[in-house]
Amino acid sequence: MRINLKPIILIFAISLLNVAFIYAQGEDVMVQDSTKFTQEELISQRVDTLVKYVRKQFYKNNFGETIEVGEETLNLAEQIDDHNAIFRVSSLMGNAFLQLDDTLQAKRIFFRTIQKAEKLNDTTRSLTTARIDLGNLYALQEKNIQAIALYKKAIPLAVKLKDTTHLFILNYNLAELNLDMERVVAAEEYVAKTNKYISSIKAEAYHAVARLVTGRLYHLKKEPYNAVPHLQESIRLAEKSGYTDALIEAYEVLAKVQIELKNFKSSTDLLLKADDQKNEKYKKDKIRAVEMVTAKFKLNQYEQDLKAQTLEHKINQQEAKRETTILWVKIASGILLLCLLFILRANINRKKLLKNLIKKNSQYLEAKKLSEAHVKAKNLLFSKITHELRTPMYGIIGISSLMLGDKSLSHQSENLTSLKFSANYLLSLINNVLQFTQFNASTKKIKRSEFNLRELINNVVESAKYVNTTKPNSYHIEIDESIPKILLGDDIKVSQILMNLVSNASKFTHNGFITIEVEREADNGDQISLYFAIQDSGIGISKERQKQVFTEFGQTGSNYEHQGAGLGLTIVKKLLDLLGSSVTLESELGKGTNVSFSLCFDKITRELRPAPAEFNIDTSIAGKNILVVDDNKINLLVTKKILERYGARVIVANGGKEGIELAQIEIPDLILMDINMPEMNGFEVAKIIRSLVRDVPIVALTAVEKEKVILNNNSSLFDDFIIKPYKTEEFISLISTYVGVEVF
Repeated sequence: MRINLKPIILIFAISLLNVAFIYAQGEDVMVQDSTKFTQEELISQRVDTLVKYVRKQFYKNNFGETIEVGEETLNLAEQIDDHNAIFRVSSLMGNAFLQLDDTLQAKRIFFRTIQKAEKLNDTTRSLTTARIDLGNLYALQEKNIQAIALYKKAIPLAVKLKDTTHLFILNYNLAELNLDMERVVAAEEYVAKTNKYISSIKAEAYHAVARLVTGRLYHLKKEPYNAVPHLQESIRLAEKSGYTDALIEAYEVLAKVQIELKNFKSSTDLLLKADDQKNEKYKKDKIRAVEMVTAKFKLNQYEQDLKAQTLEHKINQQEAKRETTILWVKIASGILLLCLLFILRANINRKKLLKNLIKKNSQYLEAKKLSEAHVKAKNLLFSKITHELRTPMYGIIGISSLMLGDKSLSHQSENLTSLKFSANYLLSLINNVLQFTQFNASTKKIKRSEFNLRELINNVVESAKYVNTTKPNSYHIEIDESIPKILLGDDIKVSQILMNLVSNASKFTHNGFITIEVEREADNGDQISLYFAIQDSGIGISKERQKQVFTEFGQTGSNYEHQGAGLGLTIVKKLLDLLGSSVTLESELGKGTNVSFSLCFDKITRELRPAPAEFNIDTSIAGKNILVVDDNKINLLVTKKILERYGARVIVANGGKEGIELAQIEIPDLILMDINMPEMNGFEVAKIIRSLVRDVPIVALTAVEKEKVILNNNSSLFDDFIIKPYKTEEFISLISTYVGVEVF
């Protein structure tokens, strides 16, 4: 009967050779690094000494000592990242565990070594050796498929390193396993490679096993005559090298071959020789088994000591942890007590602060209410003052306009022109003050209406010409031709912005030029963006003053000729802020100023109506009965004179009650109604007249700002509004639309 000697061949003999190669490799590649710290040098020297000691103990079969000292060596090697030492000692320890039949520990070590070598992308013999070691473990456990896979995986690296010895071992192991599994084709491949690599190896023991697997292959292929010479040579080499395991297996295989050749006596002699070798081996194995039991005992004792030390260490850690916990509890308690004291103190302070805050808030609310009342009173005062100022201004401007139209007073035209200009200037100042107070009082709404941008700019320029008549300027209007004629937007605010900027340029420019430029920027859907620039050749503004011109009451200088309230540019900035834009100022002292901004408008998508035929304004209200209701006799006189100049029949009423009576008696074509009147205001009078004379158009003629009239709940009682003072042509043009003449 054949004894399976493969575990001994694979594990004992070949593993010892592998360990020897690892050690030789480690000695070749180890280089002392003089740049390391002294402590590392000492550890490195200690590791080298221990590796030699572990290897020596392994060859002496002191496997317990090999494992115990190997563990210490691994810990030191890990500290200095000595990977060669780690791989060498791991191989020795794993094979030591195999010799002690502790396959679980051996497998753990081999797996750990392979993973570490792969992680480090190791290209030395260490990875090959680790895979051979694990393959040997699987072979010992008769897991031939896993063993074959590992041996095959190790071959490419051995080929790359030209490692002939490892290539021989790997192919021999693969040949041995495939022969055991009776896989002839695979066995032939690896037997051939075994014989290929043995040619460069001198060790007779290796030649003995190479001849052995060749003989086994021929035996498996039923070629006994070819098997005999290889097996006989294997026996000769095994006897010469003292390789007992190979000798026993060669005797047994040759005995089987002799049986196939009918040489029974020769077969018997061979089996007897095999038994003699087994008996000798049994004696040696017996001694070795005692040594292994002793080693296992020492190993178990070492493990028990290690467990005891670990348990003691855990107990010490728990005790230290408990003491640390108590210390931290004490510290936390102290901190908590301090926090409580701090919170208590903070709570007391908080209550005091809260009381003070409540008191301060109460004072603040009272001050806020008082401030709001003052602001409201101020705005109301400004509103009333400006209204009261507008009323006499209407009379001054109206009478001066009538006198300028009287040819008999032509010799006084210069004085009358100066008078009218001064009145217009004062009116402009009043309007700016009123507008400024409205901005501070509330946020104005943005309206959208159709308007002609070119006409608007022309009107602004014509009005601005009167600002500086003593040293007149030349005006240039440059409007991009691609800009639509009619736009949709807030024309009033645009007009106010341009009027303030152009008037300001006129005021500070003498005998120079003023350019109003409008360019089309990028369109965005149904919106069009326009760039406005007002440039003048006036006195300019210094860098220091440029920061103040847009602040409230901020003037460019103190020259009496240019004095004013300083509200124009402030109003411009507020209006642009309201429209979502901003103003840019570029100026140089003595060279002029350029003010620019951008605004967005809606496009008119519908078709525009053709321009209506012009009408004759001189005859537009001729013969029409117009009732004027006002409590101010000067205003009545001015309005009557203007209307009569254009051929209208004027009926005057000194107050609301008289207006109601005359409206029923005269049945006028149009009623002009003042708003602020004693006894009955304009809204009350209009309401009564509407109930009595339904079809007569009523137009508000008042010094009250238009927004206040519109915001009144009864504003629908009026067909339209005219704010005093006004331009005569605009006044006549508006009322003409309500007395039967169509005006666009």
